[in-house]
Amino acid sequence: MKKYIFLSVLVFGMYLFQACDTKKEVVKDVPADKLENTYSVNMTDTLKIELASNPTTGFKWYLANKIKPKVITEFDREFIKDDRTMDMVGAGGYDTWRFLPAKSGETYLHFVYKREDGKTKGEKYFKIVIK
Repeated sequence: MKKYIFLSVLVFGMYLFQACDTKKEVVKDVPADKLENTYSVNMTDTLKIELASNPTTGFKWYLANKIKPKVITEFDREFIKDDRTMDMVGAGGYDTWRFLPAKSGETYLHFVYKREDGKTKGEKYFKIVIK
């Protein structure tokens, strides 16, 4: 009996975990006018994407979509201040992501520049091709 209860709790927990995922589904195709750039990456390379940002305005970049199939894996995200304005109060910089190729294929990354209250100020799409 304990085994069935544990199994039920486990399955329900997995369902809740999946339901909490707020990212949109996989982006399958992007119109050419919305595509910011296409990156071709070898399996031995690291992909780095930098987007100009200023978190003091309340806005920052978010990766808005799931990355499926797992062609690449996000392994690092950080905000880096701009060297030219590093000492200035309220100065901007770059939201930076690093990805590692997982297998050959292609995927799209959809980034949204938004505040916590949901107001958006921009979006960018990138096509990633892993060789």
